[in-house]
Amino acid sequence: MSIEYFVLAGPQAAGKSTLCQHICSGNSTLIPLQESRQVIIHNCGKKGAIFMNYLDELEVIHYDMTRMFTILGQERRGSSYIDETNVFTLGHARAHGIDLVDGYFRQYLDLLKRFKAAVIFIDVPPTISWDRRRYRYAQRLWDFADQEREETMTRYRTYLDRLYPELLEIYDRLDLPKVKIDGSQTAEEVLRASREAFLMFRGA
Repeated sequence: MSIEYFVLAGPQAAGKSTLCQHICSGNSTLIPLQESRQVIIHNCGKKGAIFMNYLDELEVIHYDMTRMFTILGQERRGSSYIDETNVFTLGHARAHGIDLVDGYFRQYLDLLKRFKAAVIFIDVPPTISWDRRRYRYAQRLWDFADQEREETMTRYRTYLDRLYPELLEIYDRLDLPKVKIDGSQTAEEVLRASREAFLMFRGA
């Protein structure tokens, strides 16, 4: 039975969005879904996930759930969906001190099983995430005073360190078809491995 729904996950700066664009390019049967966390962050006008509060996190989950229920109620006609992060948003919440796993993990898993979902996890350790992302973080804080900028950069770095094991724990708990790809490889190698995973799951 072929896979209808892919969760593309991994730490910050794993290249998920770029990878999704490459995978979907020229393939009309693959439909990319914007990461719910980024939608909420944009709507709230916040400078990253570290500034999200409990209600923001609940809004992300509600957005995810509503979208999945909507898609399940549609006639999909052979299409497959690629959803960035999805259930792994629970790991993001935990990384900045908001624990929603016990309340929502089973709901996510039940919906993903209805989709016959599979998970592709791009594995990037925090040191690499930080090297790839810190310049962008600094750009976000252009209007901060020096001390506030330094303190916030420290919070970003701490967040990456806390995020990584939380995402791995979510991955290990998921009773779904899944594959972990070494995201510290070159972009070409990661893309090749990811394409192979998509083809494997779609032909399952």
